[in-house]
Amino acid sequence: MTPIPHQLAPYLADLTAMVRDAVGTDLVGIWLIGSAAQEAYEHGVSDVDVFAVTRSRHPEHGRVTDGERIVHPALPCPTVGLEFVWYALPDLDPLGDPVQFQLNVNGGLARPAVIQLAPEGPNYWAVLDLAAALRVGVPLGDSPPPEDALPALPDHRVAQAIRESLAWHDGPDAGSPNRVLNLARLRVLVEDGTWLSKQAGAAALIARHPEFADAVSEALLARAEGRWMDPHLADPLSSLLQAATAGR
Repeated sequence: MTPIPHQLAPYLADLTAMVRDAVGTDLVGIWLIGSAAQEAYEHGVSDVDVFAVTRSRHPEHGRVTDGERIVHPALPCPTVGLEFVWYALPDLDPLGDPVQFQLNVNGGLARPAVIQLAPEGPNYWAVLDLAAALRVGVPLGDSPPPEDALPALPDHRVAQAIRESLAWHDGPDAGSPNRVLNLARLRVLVEDGTWLSKQAGAAALIARHPEFADAVSEALLARAEGRWMDPHLADPLSSLLQAATAGR
């Protein structure tokens, strides 16, 4: 099992205990996803991504209270931000569109506090988070392995989520270095179903498509320096991914 970064271990233990205290035996499981689940966590740069699932839906007033208990600074986040999403199994099987969630909490040292009880518009990211949880999720507490607890994803929903992610990255996120890095790992996901961290996805893309080496190198540098980059460097990669998902 992937070791939990030592900078996050106490925080994740507290978060897991709070979630379990809030939902009790209705909890299916809670999993760490994202870079911290793939030995790619960069303290002070990476977010903490946590994915929780209950067997049933819960009343709105209780979910608001739960969000207020775990949002930073009520539960101090030790890094730039927490991305916590809680789903109910009836909304994952069958998979809704948009995917409904019980609670979405963001916030941290460099992220504003957000508590949401329902999606606002398309949420392709929920499908991609589920794909990540199924492939690389690290159980927290006594949670079961994610592949034993979560429903399978329809292939066409993953392809749809990738296309919607492309549209967003090509729009308001066009100059972000994360555009290149996310598109790189999505290309690997399309090719062989493997979910990789941003860094590993970048390396895998260059190995398969060396023509993108300059774009990836600039994205990694811009991310480390906390700046945006020339959006045109990512355009050929976007076109490649659009072609790969067409008709799926």
